[in-house]
Amino acid sequence: MVELSMKKIGLLMMYNLLILSACTPNTNPPTPQANSPIQAVLLDQPNLLNNASNLSISQQMNALEDPSNAQVTILQTEPSEDAVSKTRTEYLLKKDQTVWKIVNKKQSYQCTKGEETADFQVNPCP
Repeated sequence: MVELSMKKIGLLMMYNLLILSACTPNTNPPTPQANSPIQAVLLDQPNLLNNASNLSISQQMNALEDPSNAQVTILQTEPSEDAVSKTRTEYLLKKDQTVWKIVNKKQSYQCTKGEETADFQVNPCP
């Protein structure tokens, strides 16, 4: 009789563990989704607006109503005496249903020293 009660208690404990483990909340926070091209860029560069006084952002869409492609260009002026005077980051984005996703990101630099200081170049400045 004691053996049967022990089996019942063991089964009851296993049942309770299964119930409790099903109630454990998900510890992973949800991944933020971008509802606009600018929001996708800000998710990629969360500290971008910290230096907003030296920042220019432009956005171009492929259509006024219900666009599916966008280009966002960020121009950051570097107020320092380093070799870089400006950094340009160009994003190409596509709309996947209601979420904007980055499909390409290209960074280029305008140098203060060297031969081509008026143009942007992909290679780091000398």
